[in-house]
Amino acid sequence: MNLGNKKALVTGGGAGIGLAITRALVAAGTHVLIAGRDIARLDRVKAELGDVTTIQVDLSVQSERERLIAATLASERPLDLLVNNAGTMQYFALNDSRALARLDAELALDLHAPLHLSTALLPHLLARPEAAIVNVTTGLIYAPFGNTPGYSAAKAGLHEFTRSLRWQTRGTALKVIELMPPTVETALTRQYDGPKTDPARIAAALIDGIRKGRDEIRPGQTKALYAMSRLAPDYIYRTLNKAGDKVPLD
Repeated sequence: MNLGNKKALVTGGGAGIGLAITRALVAAGTHVLIAGRDIARLDRVKAELGDVTTIQVDLSVQSERERLIAATLASERPLDLLVNNAGTMQYFALNDSRALARLDAELALDLHAPLHLSTALLPHLLARPEAAIVNVTTGLIYAPFGNTPGYSAAKAGLHEFTRSLRWQTRGTALKVIELMPPTVETALTRQYDGPKTDPARIAAALIDGIRKGRDEIRPGQTKALYAMSRLAPDYIYRTLNKAGDKVPLD
């Protein structure tokens, strides 16, 4: 896929992996619409990059997602690339009194939002001569953290949805891509003391994968995690969770 003179929607594009992806897309000649909750953060990105459009929206709320979809489809510049990146990760116990509420909130943002956007924008993207949907999951789909139940469930669900979407759109011009980052240096991982990857490396891997037409992109340590999950799944699951257990529950 040629990224020059295309339009992309990047959710959560104002920080972390999303910001790195936004920067990389702009550098590749793509006009980017960033959707996020923090207006001050969105304004800083616009001031830095210039050729971006921003929209303040809470993607965990269905009506807000519908507003974003309507605005995207009403734009004079048609959408070519959807990057479902926005998400959150919380460490909490399932026997906590707030567990159900926290699960609902996390699934709304990490799972329902990308499913909603992908499905609603699918007819439009299928009509484009060259288009793609990128769903950002995680290398942890191969060995999830037991102390992040909402995040783990959402990303596993998004992984399987992505495979279903790819299957149903086979034979069309639409590319359905899954980006599976390892642990990345972002605000979400600040309490985790294991090795972390620079978000810019993840963005570079995505751009390379889009250009080469890859379906699944496993940057950095995710390659090794994928291999180990096939060879010794119980070992890698226990090893990662020993590290994850060091992070205090909220």
